[in-house]
Amino acid sequence: MADAYKVGDIMVRDVLTVEPHTKLLDCAKKMAEKKVGCLVIVIDDQVKGMLTEQDLARKVVAQEIDAASTPVSEIMSVSITTIEPERDIRDAIQLMGANEIKHLPVLVEGKLAGIITFKDIIKIEPALIELLSFKSAN
Repeated sequence: MADAYKVGDIMVRDVLTVEPHTKLLDCAKKMAEKKVGCLVIVIDDQVKGMLTEQDLARKVVAQEIDAASTPVSEIMSVSITTIEPERDIRDAIQLMGANEIKHLPVLVEGKLAGIITFKDIIKIEPALIELLSFKSAN
């Protein structure tokens, strides 16, 4: 049952990160190569922002931004919802639903320790897909 899980039990510890000066084209290539839906932008393990596939589509492609010369810092989301590893998985579900997001960076003492995603939660508890389906339509 999902309520027996803590965020730290299922979070991914090997998070793909880039620095704010990284060009958007390099970010997109990294995401495609590693088959991930987001990158966390960090400076010294401090989360500064996030870049998602949706950001690339809406902010780069749709606005015809030059991805080869534009740094990720110009379009990254900076208002980031985070969670701690000791929190219950249902807290993660609530945060994802309330903020309409699919990715939650996990912080320990303010530093990036991992990430938990919509897919991670569904893998451990498929019945929760109805609670998290808010994003699947977007």
